[in-house]
Amino acid sequence: MYTSIFFIFSFLSVSEALVRIPLQIDHALSTNNDGVQLKNVKDFLYYGKIQIGNPGQTFTVLFDTGSSSLWVPSENWLAKTENPRNRYISSASRTFKENGTKAELKYGKGSLTGFLSVDTVTVGGISITSQTFIEGVKTPYKEFFKKMPFDGILGLRFTDPLNFGTSVWHSMVFQGKIAKNVFSIWLRRFSNSGEINGGEVVFGGIIPAHFSGDHTYVDVEGPGNFFAMSNIWVGGKNTNICSSGCKAIVDSGSSNINVPMDSADEIHRYIGVEPNCNNFETLPDVTFTIGGKAFVLTPLDYIRRSRSQCTSKFVGKTNRSHWTLGIPFMRVFHTVFDYQNTLAVKVGFAKSTD
Repeated sequence: MYTSIFFIFSFLSVSEALVRIPLQIDHALSTNNDGVQLKNVKDFLYYGKIQIGNPGQTFTVLFDTGSSSLWVPSENWLAKTENPRNRYISSASRTFKENGTKAELKYGKGSLTGFLSVDTVTVGGISITSQTFIEGVKTPYKEFFKKMPFDGILGLRFTDPLNFGTSVWHSMVFQGKIAKNVFSIWLRRFSNSGEINGGEVVFGGIIPAHFSGDHTYVDVEGPGNFFAMSNIWVGGKNTNICSSGCKAIVDSGSSNINVPMDSADEIHRYIGVEPNCNNFETLPDVTFTIGGKAFVLTPLDYIRRSRSQCTSKFVGKTNRSHWTLGIPFMRVFHTVFDYQNTLAVKVGFAKSTD
């Protein structure tokens, strides 16, 4: 999502902690033990609660694997009617430390300016000390941020290319809060998961009940966690898209599969969806090749149906050379980010259970 969700706790000891955060779909937030319930917004977004400061101030944030920074609205937000959300009040926290460095973030659908602050951040019961984050004060995308169903965004990338301090995930690892330097994401479809369990993100390991078969792991490179993807097939036909290789990322902050514009035109030509949905039942599967294995999306996965209208979740982007496999892909495939060796990071995919 950046220049572009999800967490109950079972403690053995701090060093052995496996952190599980279940996703909620209903409109009421509740807790279970030390856990945080999260919401699924009709398969578009997954988000939940964190606390900042001591005593903790509660914020609803989007957990985003496509970015690295944490930001929440500041009490100094310039026009409070533009963002009628919870605001961080530094003077109310005993653990606040002033920084003040100016910061700006750019996302796919908006940008934000603010300044850096330091405080304790608590995610699902894990308290991360001296965590740098951004107090947001202004955005030119007023209507977008006003309509957001969450207060801010928590990026889950390990490193911050903008040097706005150590990311929350990085701090969690190096402060020894989890057993293994791994987190995994299991998303459930809104129509199948009822009002209680919309999925789960697990810090410190994986849950076997969340997937079937083995994971296919591939190496990632750079702070963006790019990995290699090859041939894309539609209905058993090789499209020759990515036949020479493509770079891709998985992004829990994206509700679509964002692709280079020419690739979008080509894949839509092969799919042949009719806007009125008349041919939905006969649409082909789309198969991605990652690590030499096939990962299949059905029309139910890549088409968004609204009454008598069908729209594709493959969205073409100008000046784009890589693929962003967003929520439509991650909902089908359980995703693991493996940082056991921080110099050789891997991402793994296996068929999600439902």
